[in-house]
Amino acid sequence: MNSYHTPHECFELALTGTLAVLQSAAMAQARRLAGALPAPVAKLLSKVRHALPDAWFCRVNYLLRTRRILHLNNPRAYSEKIQWLKLHGHLEQYSLYVDKYDVRKYVEDTIGPEYLVPLIGVWREFDDIPFDEMPEQFVLKATHGQGYNFVCRDKSSLDLTSLRETVTGWVSQNFYRAEREPQYRHLRPRLIAEMYLEDESGWLRDFKFPCFDGVPYMVQVIGDRRAGMTENLYDCAWNLMPILEKGYPNARHAIAKPALLDEMLNIAAKLSADFPFVRVDLYCTGENIYFGELTFTPASGIIVYEPSTFDLELGRMLDLSKFSVTAASQSRGG
Repeated sequence: MNSYHTPHECFELALTGTLAVLQSAAMAQARRLAGALPAPVAKLLSKVRHALPDAWFCRVNYLLRTRRILHLNNPRAYSEKIQWLKLHGHLEQYSLYVDKYDVRKYVEDTIGPEYLVPLIGVWREFDDIPFDEMPEQFVLKATHGQGYNFVCRDKSSLDLTSLRETVTGWVSQNFYRAEREPQYRHLRPRLIAEMYLEDESGWLRDFKFPCFDGVPYMVQVIGDRRAGMTENLYDCAWNLMPILEKGYPNARHAIAKPALLDEMLNIAAKLSADFPFVRVDLYCTGENIYFGELTFTPASGIIVYEPSTFDLELGRMLDLSKFSVTAASQSRGG
């Protein structure tokens, strides 16, 4: 008897075969030697990945961007476990905490309003923003995703036409579709403006604290955004770790231990106490600490560490059994 497969089923069968070949010993050896997928395969997968269901998208996206096979049935590496969380971690329950406006209430209740960046306003549309009344410096953000930021250091040079085009693009997007991070799926786009901040570097470093069960594990320091982003990894005693994240070199100059490091670690512990895993992002201007954001799937799990054993080290810290549909409701007292 002849069997009929829909076009979608045929594609999944073909994709399954492709991934099986890529897992073969011969192809694994080829990848080790060449350091890349065969160009025709990479081109095909890159074109079709956004049309795929979530699980297939995660497999293909991970393969294209890390050049590694994703093991979802028994994930061991941190980057693999983040992919598992996107599919099975019930991350929709954390939507409140990733909305850049709504999360402010949680921060205020947990550590106090003094750690919030002063808010200038919140709007639904770009044309609602009263630019004539805005300060000379500010930061404009969309609330429903990551990377939707515009730093205005001089309002007199602002190109409103260009900015309107950029911001309209932000609010037209469902950020979930970019990397299949379900905590962003049902967020409604809004725009907020916050006070402009700057530290002694003349810009603003990010201090990111991956926390497991309310305990900070390390400090990621992001800087030099103007000349190309750098990243230093420190342990919680401020010893530089011999770890690099692919694509992000260490800062050219040593970064002094922040005077407020202990307070930042304490804040990160308090904000992460109710979650099995979350990364707490903070700013420090030298005199004040400010909250940045909470991130449950850092870099969407598309991370390549050198040495690669660090991916496994972080993976051992992340206990997937602690993620359930009740975790967030319990943290909210529900």
